[in-house]
Amino acid sequence: MTVSVGDPPLPLAVTLDRIRALAEEGGLELDEILDPEALAERAGVPPEVTAALLRGEEGADPGPGGTGERVRRRAAFLYAVSRDVHGRPYRVADIAAAIGAPTRWVDALVSGRRPPHLRYCKAFAAFFGREASFLTDTPAQAVSRALRPTLESLDYRSGNLMADLVDQYGLVSVSTRGRPLTRTQETLLLGMITGMLSAERHAGAAR
Repeated sequence: MTVSVGDPPLPLAVTLDRIRALAEEGGLELDEILDPEALAERAGVPPEVTAALLRGEEGADPGPGGTGERVRRRAAFLYAVSRDVHGRPYRVADIAAAIGAPTRWVDALVSGRRPPHLRYCKAFAAFFGREASFLTDTPAQAVSRALRPTLESLDYRSGNLMADLVDQYGLVSVSTRGRPLTRTQETLLLGMITGMLSAERHAGAAR
């Protein structure tokens, strides 16, 4: 059984070329925008592989296997880095109950073992505020998709991304605790907020 996913992201080379051009045009710090460590966490791809992809090595891959292997690796990663409202790892039984899957299936998936089928993967990803594509993308696709909110914030045409966030999501302010942001940091922050709010809305619709 396959996992239903949305449209593929832009080719990574295209995404990177556009980000580099827009960053240069806006006088932004490219090293901050293309930080491998931060990007790796958003993409679910190991930092060393992310760094290689950013260097243009699109064949980089953390290991053998096709879609099924990627699903297992990404699901285990997603579970490992996620925390509930109390800052604790999610209980497998709670995830299973929320997505209507057998507890043993969720346990096998988050442990990185082969699940009996992929029927619940879309619901599993949505539980954590992700699209099913997070589990199935190739490393290059995952990095390109993780860069999409940043590209959108760089490429925003009206010059007032915060106003758009207010219109779409009701966000009225962002607190930086009194510390001024550089233009690069502001771009990254607004891109991150856009991505988080979009994922939250997608997850809410999927539940």
